[in-house]
Amino acid sequence: MAGVFWCSDAAQTAACVLRRCSGDAKRCISIANDVLENRFLFRDHWEMERTHEPVQFGAAESDINWACIPADDPEWLYAMNRHTSFVNLGKAWLYTRDRRYAEKWARLIENWIDRVPLRLESQGNTWRSLEAGLRCEYWLRALIYVADSGVVTDALQKKIDASLLEHGEYLTWKSGEFHKISNWGVLQDHGLFLLGVYFDNAEWRNLALRRLDENLHRSVMADGSQWEQSPMYHCEVLHNAADTLLIARLNRVEVPPRFEDSVHRMSLALAAWTKPDGRLPCQSDSDDTDARDILAMGALLFGDPALREAAGGEPFEENYWDFGPECEKTLAELPGLSGGRPSDALPDSGNYMLRSAGGRDAAYIRFHCGAMGGGHGHADQLHIDAGRLGEDFLIDPGRYTYVGCPERLALKRPAAHNTTMVDEQDFSPCLDTWAYASQAVPLKGAHRFTPRADLVCGGHLGYMDRGVAVFRRVVFLKEMCAAVVFDEFFAEPEAEHLYEQHFHFGEGEVRLNGADVLWRGKTLCAALHCLGDVTCELGRAPFSRDYNRLEEGDALCVRSRARGSAFLTAVIDLCAGDPLRAASSRDAHR
Repeated sequence: MAGVFWCSDAAQTAACVLRRCSGDAKRCISIANDVLENRFLFRDHWEMERTHEPVQFGAAESDINWACIPADDPEWLYAMNRHTSFVNLGKAWLYTRDRRYAEKWARLIENWIDRVPLRLESQGNTWRSLEAGLRCEYWLRALIYVADSGVVTDALQKKIDASLLEHGEYLTWKSGEFHKISNWGVLQDHGLFLLGVYFDNAEWRNLALRRLDENLHRSVMADGSQWEQSPMYHCEVLHNAADTLLIARLNRVEVPPRFEDSVHRMSLALAAWTKPDGRLPCQSDSDDTDARDILAMGALLFGDPALREAAGGEPFEENYWDFGPECEKTLAELPGLSGGRPSDALPDSGNYMLRSAGGRDAAYIRFHCGAMGGGHGHADQLHIDAGRLGEDFLIDPGRYTYVGCPERLALKRPAAHNTTMVDEQDFSPCLDTWAYASQAVPLKGAHRFTPRADLVCGGHLGYMDRGVAVFRRVVFLKEMCAAVVFDEFFAEPEAEHLYEQHFHFGEGEVRLNGADVLWRGKTLCAALHCLGDVTCELGRAPFSRDYNRLEEGDALCVRSRARGSAFLTAVIDLCAGDPLRAASSRDAHR
């Protein structure tokens, strides 16, 4: 193996992870134990499409169907052929020194190479270029982890190298206009770059870097946001780009300065996009995932105190595997920031995160008014999230699945978001799992942040065919941990319309008391007060924090029918004490 990859001493790193991140090590060993039995369940921290029901094959490797599609969801096949299972087997060997894990890896990789050839038809499933690019990283990581196990014979090494050469040749030509802006291009060209280092192939390295630089130049906005408007895919692109930068530095490969700047801006945008506790909002096609390991990676690469603050100041499992045990000292030596994380604006993408004081427990309001992005985008113009103490009071519904089904479409519609509607019509009508009939044009408004209060506002033209323009203003009162939401509908004087606000609540106990919603979570109590002459209906609605997992929660629809223009106002109180207990006490005294 040519080149230098990731941590310098895998055994030492494994020992460090066992001490510092024992829960992550246990999860890895559990996954590896399933793989020993030919049972596959994809639940890694950054698994793009997690599964929750295991798929069991027969006892022999020959019983594994690498092209299996359970529940008619091809995402399972894609996850299976990315081979995160190989990485878990390699780590499990280092954690336990049980040769069964290394031997299983050797049998599986040889079985896959022998039985899953590159063919024209396989380019659409087991050999999608996305999976081919990801496999390069996971195979090389696994090779490093099992290097001292004795299972990598000369014959097996030659077979693996031949397959990786085939991957490299495939990735050089499997590239078109789509890849120049899509997350696919970054994920597969990161793999090509790794192979260029592995085989000391300067042509592959330089081609990959040119493509990566061009992709980020096109796909990353000036504020650092990846254009697809999904925080999770932003993280996937950022990981692959940042890893390219890390491996380039380890091997003294010069990268374009513009590319390095793009990676830094993406890291800072992620810090702005995350909730105070480091979790991703379930915006568009995203899961509820802790992103602090990627923020810590950015802090380590750029020595950036703002990224260290957002990451929490300590490394995570993947940081140890990337940088080695010494990353803990490096991160600790970066200067801290006084005053915690301020509110953030990503004005080019239209994403805003308003935060109070309080570190990870801070109150927050997230607001979106910007482009929808590509197929991963949801109809969420003017949507807001809200929470405090690490709990979510108002939530984004997430994605659930990519399979075309009523649940997928429902979660993409405006009614699934904390936004407004007119005449029960969608402002961005959804056609199928990836496409929209039309997209509401956003109108970005002003924003201003001060020590005591923040303002964000915006609108959209999604109802111009009905003669209505929609605007939303949010004033966040930081010391009170409260926000006032002003919704304005401008219409012809004699035209009658039904105006609605939709609100979806996080997991907790909910009670509707007139026009007030009283909510109690595990530690947070909050309230929503709807003002004016409105009717309020509390019901149930689906949401999804993880791919392949659908849940149901409480949702409120606020309605007002009026001629001409109308105004709806709601107050979010994230410091409400215990409103349910207070309400019960009042009822008892009556």
